[in-house]
Amino acid sequence: HDMGAAMLGGVGGHAGLFSNANDLGIFMQMLLKKGYYGGESYFQNYTVNQFTKCQFCKDENRRGAGFDKAVLEGQEGGPACDCSPSSKAFGHSGFTGTLVWADPDEQFVYVFLSNRIHPTSENKKLLEMDVRTKIMQVFYDAIRTVY
Repeated sequence: HDMGAAMLGGVGGHAGLFSNANDLGIFMQMLLKKGYYGGESYFQNYTVNQFTKCQFCKDENRRGAGFDKAVLEGQEGGPACDCSPSSKAFGHSGFTGTLVWADPDEQFVYVFLSNRIHPTSENKKLLEMDVRTKIMQVFYDAIRTVY
């Protein structure tokens, strides 16, 4: 579904990673645990911190080295809900409307897989209805109600 990749014969380095909800959940859980999962170490703590911390906040750019971050105070937009995720939260949104998000303070992982451009790239329902962030809001509300 990526026109740039299609022009390159179907595969392009910019086109991201392809996975499923279970594996993405495991990957994000591993990052929450600073590189550990299932008793094994896959990344050093330092590496995870570099990927997930806000690298350019002083320049009002909320990006980490590997992930997006929650919207900075006074900014609008971003992939996360308006639910005040912690400053340690991080994630990635994809071209087709997908989103993975992890919040270390809440011990929360959210995986939303979608195909925003089905049946055509003119389909804007996912964006117009703000589905992924509304669902994320419900999860944050539920977590905060329990505790």
